[in-house]
Amino acid sequence: MANPTDPIFSPVELSIDHAPIWIGRDLRPEIYLHRIDDGHRADLVAEVRAASARLAARDVFRDRDLTGEDFSLSQLNTHLGALSAAVTNGPGFAVLRGLPVDELSEHESLVLIRGVAAQLGRIATQSRDGQLIRHVRAGHTLGDGRVRGHQTAERLWFHTDGADAALLLCLRAADRGGLSRVASAAAVHNAMLADAPDLVAELYQPFHFHMAGGNIPGGPPTFISTIFCLHREQFSTRFVRHTLLETQKITGAPLSSRALAAFDLLDEVADRLACDMELQPGDLQIVHNHCVLHSRTAYTDSDPRLARHLLRCWISLPVADRRPGAVERGLRGGWLTDDLQRVAASTWTPPSVPAGPAGGSA
Repeated sequence: MANPTDPIFSPVELSIDHAPIWIGRDLRPEIYLHRIDDGHRADLVAEVRAASARLAARDVFRDRDLTGEDFSLSQLNTHLGALSAAVTNGPGFAVLRGLPVDELSEHESLVLIRGVAAQLGRIATQSRDGQLIRHVRAGHTLGDGRVRGHQTAERLWFHTDGADAALLLCLRAADRGGLSRVASAAAVHNAMLADAPDLVAELYQPFHFHMAGGNIPGGPPTFISTIFCLHREQFSTRFVRHTLLETQKITGAPLSSRALAAFDLLDEVADRLACDMELQPGDLQIVHNHCVLHSRTAYTDSDPRLARHLLRCWISLPVADRRPGAVERGLRGGWLTDDLQRVAASTWTPPSVPAGPAGGSA
């Protein structure tokens, strides 16, 4: 394939050898939905409580040294094997339904998601201070440069999270809204290619991604990456629209009108090709960030004490790199370490003002 920096670069249509390709309306729930047998729930509760007791002195939020050996969740072995296969060799996402969160305390649910993460991959950081689990619930509004999507109740554009894959464990659903949406990034790429190959080529160019205040003191406020990438015949995507839009304010360099048009088209196509699902309490969703875009509809809750609440982990999968370079490999572990940020800073260059009219913020 041609070098994306070549001005005559022309993207090619992707196949299932590059990444999973599917259209939401064609996916039957039995393809991605796995259910826990009700007869196993009591044994699973006992296993989680036993693990919670053993780990009482460990910090499940920040202790990266916890491994699968620290958790005994034998009731999930078969299911986790199916989830792993779905993410690495199937549609790139899956949902495990029926986890007994209604019988577990919040701390026990934290132990449960850490145990699942430990079985599926290597836990990844979600912030510069090393936090490994995030509470996904409302309380903030996007737009100030530091607020992240999981802290709001707003509708989210289709995007990817950090690291290789994201895990979401639903503790409480919203009163209204909060629908989870996923789309095959390769299918979106191909549909865009049919309509606007020039806009697809734009997404293979390097972009500045704002680090939301997670950069080292005095270091660059962004890291540089492409939105689409084809490396060793493996396709991947990295896209966080609100972060890219906020980057303009931080750097003072507006995005080009073509870049903004590409963002619009990506979101429009993902919206058309998406698979929608309503996560219920006890659902565990896993999404492969390199291959699947995800979104969420806006939601509301009538009682703040019973508001929508999910737990999120990021993990690195035991698979080969889908993107080249030390920084890209570092991003598989979640937040860039201080050392990697220093390495990136040595070659970092600020974004340039695009030629011609800028599109402004959306």
